[in-house]
Amino acid sequence: MGPDGVLKITDYPFTKTWAALEKLHESGKAKAIGVSNFSVKTLEELLRTAKIVPADNQVELHPYLIQEDLVNYCKERGITVTAYAPTGYKVVRENPLIIELAEKYKVTSTQVILAWHLARGVAVVPGSKNPEHQKENINLPTLEAEDVKRISALNRNERLSNKPVNGMMHGCTVEQLGW
Repeated sequence: MGPDGVLKITDYPFTKTWAALEKLHESGKAKAIGVSNFSVKTLEELLRTAKIVPADNQVELHPYLIQEDLVNYCKERGITVTAYAPTGYKVVRENPLIIELAEKYKVTSTQVILAWHLARGVAVVPGSKNPEHQKENINLPTLEAEDVKRISALNRNERLSNKPVNGMMHGCTVEQLGW
């Protein structure tokens, strides 16, 4: 813990936490173990000592932050990628291309974005308390390959959930996190 009383990621190596999770998995107390917000850099560091490959890497992922290298890296190693904030908030849902495609497929902007994730092999966990939205979230169109590419081309490498403050995120620099 730092002098400011804040525990930072760098105060306790995540490889030690992972080793503890592996013990839980080996004991049968956890069916699967995974990580969140890991970059290629931090996954490589973890995999150097890990006995078990993470089952999942939950990361911010949406059309403005497609993280293609990370998604491919995970796929090559059998790590499922799960998108949180999968629709990228209102700013992404109101993008003219997303609206155009929603009209083309006769669905909502949210459905277009969720379908885009699935077309890329990314798992999504959309949240909604609204029963109508819940139904929409499971009735997704199959996007044409060209439309998947068009949505991917919206990439800005822009984080909307985890915006670094003063170059720091979770007590680490963006470089330390591999972002």
